[in-house]
Amino acid sequence: MAGSLAQNILDGLGGPSNIKQLENCMTRLRVSVANPEKVDKAKLEGLPKVLSVIDARPEFQVVLGPGVADNVCKEIKELGIDVKQGEAVYDSVTPKMTGKSILEFLSRVFAPLIPIFAGAGLLFGIKQVFVLIFDLTGAAFFNPAAVADGGSVFMAALALLAGTFFTFLNIAIAMSACKQLGGNPYLGLVAGGIVSNVGNLAGASMGILGLTFTNGRGGALAALAAGALCAVVEKAVKKHTPDSLAVHMPSLVTIVVVGLLTLFVLQPLLGFVMDLITNIILWCFNTAGPLATALVGFMWLPMVMLGVHQGLTPIQTQLIQELGYTPLYPAGSMAGGGQVGASIALLVKYRNRKGLKKAIHGGLPAGILGIGEPLIYGVSMPLGRVFWCACAGAAVGATLLGFFPNSGSVTINVSGILGTLVNTQPLVYLMAYAVSILAGFLIVYFVGAKPEDLDAFEASHSEQE
Repeated sequence: MAGSLAQNILDGLGGPSNIKQLENCMTRLRVSVANPEKVDKAKLEGLPKVLSVIDARPEFQVVLGPGVADNVCKEIKELGIDVKQGEAVYDSVTPKMTGKSILEFLSRVFAPLIPIFAGAGLLFGIKQVFVLIFDLTGAAFFNPAAVADGGSVFMAALALLAGTFFTFLNIAIAMSACKQLGGNPYLGLVAGGIVSNVGNLAGASMGILGLTFTNGRGGALAALAAGALCAVVEKAVKKHTPDSLAVHMPSLVTIVVVGLLTLFVLQPLLGFVMDLITNIILWCFNTAGPLATALVGFMWLPMVMLGVHQGLTPIQTQLIQELGYTPLYPAGSMAGGGQVGASIALLVKYRNRKGLKKAIHGGLPAGILGIGEPLIYGVSMPLGRVFWCACAGAAVGATLLGFFPNSGSVTINVSGILGTLVNTQPLVYLMAYAVSILAGFLIVYFVGAKPEDLDAFEASHSEQE
């Protein structure tokens, strides 16, 4: 097909005039369109490197895989298309918060933070490897103790680099939330800063219900709410501010109103909510154990497919802030293992299917590294029951995690084989991941794919060549 991939995708989306907003995450191009009827979904799905197209109108998600989505987004921008690049999504009005729009909002807030979670989390994992080397060899260069206690300056610097993002995470969340609702992100910085550190108020009584001011109370959810509220208040004040006061008044009123609401309402209320959610999750994992982890493992791929897993991000962030780890993420990471095992089984069982072989070879390396979308949309989902077989394989691996309390990931968005580096119990995670691969392989090998699905898969891939 003539033209670049970016140009062809743009044409399939109805052309430049049909695009209202454009951004990308790690594997998907997210596009809000003016008229969904102008989008040619079949044409888009027939393009090379397009794994799938998700119709969540007025937004369409073009699944392209790691690296490709970012490059295509940049190319469309370089074409001179006048569209917003993921900024000020709701400039004029604040959207109604339906269930769907809340998930979409959460996705947009956390999408820019995902690569930082992954990079900083992986750096933390590397630090843990160095700590293990010190424990085994006693090499002074890898001594993790405080510098004042004889520790290594290198390790102290590495700890600083790995931990800074998580130290200021509430600020990052609040800024992103404010920005996504069309507010000044630096007002979000103020709100997130208040959530993280209440200053000299820490430990002082609020004078109501016996509550005290507490640093970090409400965590990610309070920061998210405070940042969003900044945008709402700022825009409301701007509408009623004369030009002579336009520089000072919006920020002044926003800081005072949102700051007081954060201290006296959002932090106490959302702190209670997050404590309740955390206790329920821990109760489920401690009481149900393997059953709870198996359920999370089985449902993770469908949640990723529907984008529902984004709703768990504030909860997982809060778990990391409170416990130092999240037990949800490693259980969900087993979904990647189930898919890897399922894909290998397909290679072995249907080795003569050229289209299938090509799709698996393209998605398998990313799957092993914890990026599951290429295999979800490019292999398992088009083959129907193979998708659910992969989910079953994930559940088997996740079940093993349930027998080991206090197993969790110290960050999110680092999974696959790399998840071993960021787990509180690396060997447990590695065993569970291997089990999920083996279970996915065995289930798919013996159950297999439907012949008609395989034929349709081959036909669709031959059309793209």
